[in-house]
Parts: sequence; structure tokens; C-alpha cells
Amino acid sequence: MGANKPLLTRQQMAAFLNENGFPLSQPTLNKLCAASVNRGPQPKGWLGKRPLYAPDEALAWAQSMLTEGPSKLPL
Repeated sequence: MGANKPLLTRQQMAAFLNENGFPLSQPTLNKLCAASVNRGPQPKGWLGKRPLYAPDEALAWAQSMLTEGPSKLPL
């Protein structure tokens, strides 16, 4: 993916990851990205208080969460 891709809100990132084969809901992403958990993808930037994410980095993060067998998400 090119560097000129628009940044995504967390809601858009959930839809984007679902479209690319990673069935994560927005509430799960919200929990993983919460400061107290800090296991989600890192924001690329902020618009006010809203974190924005790069699509390619979100996909790389989702791929890094894959395991070889069933497991619980690290919440």
C-alpha cells in the first residue's frame, strides 16, 4: 500500500480489517487500543482527540496477531 493512503479512524479501521480477512469488531479494537491495555496498533497521528491509523500499519499489526492455533486475544 502506498504512503498516500488516507488515515483511518478506529471505526474505519475495524471495517478495513474486516474487509481484509481480520474479523475484529470495533469494541475489541477499542479495548486493545485503550491506554490501560495498549495492545492495538499505534496511531499514525491525531486529529484533536481522535487517533488516526495508517492502513498498511493496521494490516501489519493484525498479521502480527495471528497464531498457529486457537488462543485468546491478549486483553
